[in-house]
Amino acid sequence: MLRPACGVVLGILLVGGTGCAQEKSAPAEPRMQRGLPSAKVLRLHQLSVPSGARHVAYARDDGWSSYGLALTFRVPERRLDGFLRAARVPKSALRQGYFLGDVATEQTGWKKRAGRSYVKGSSPGTRASAPRHDVTVDMTDRPREVTVYVTSVRG
Repeated sequence: MLRPACGVVLGILLVGGTGCAQEKSAPAEPRMQRGLPSAKVLRLHQLSVPSGARHVAYARDDGWSSYGLALTFRVPERRLDGFLRAARVPKSALRQGYFLGDVATEQTGWKKRAGRSYVKGSSPGTRASAPRHDVTVDMTDRPREVTVYVTSVRG
């Protein structure tokens, strides 16, 4: 039987620095964490959380070739426009609907709820260096506040 030489990558085997092949463990599933992601993560995804935001939570998914972020918060509706501009999601492009991109609902706990009013929108994919943002906003409690759900994928 032939064995791969050191320095060769086969399937899920990675060669470590000691010369022995080690099985790479599967990445942990992202889970929502309360609070703000680090400033570095927000910069990477070109997102900011508006001042006065409440119930902020996020989940990160750092894969082999892309980085994902799921972010949610509640904010007064008057602060929504600034967030959408910064995320490159034109307010004029928001449409009725519910869309949460590539984030699995079992990790985030995000689920469409009956009787709620949702709008959705996405950032244009025109800049190669910019992540794509998919935004869903629960408008049910407006104008007092809205709940924002955003997913960001950077390749």
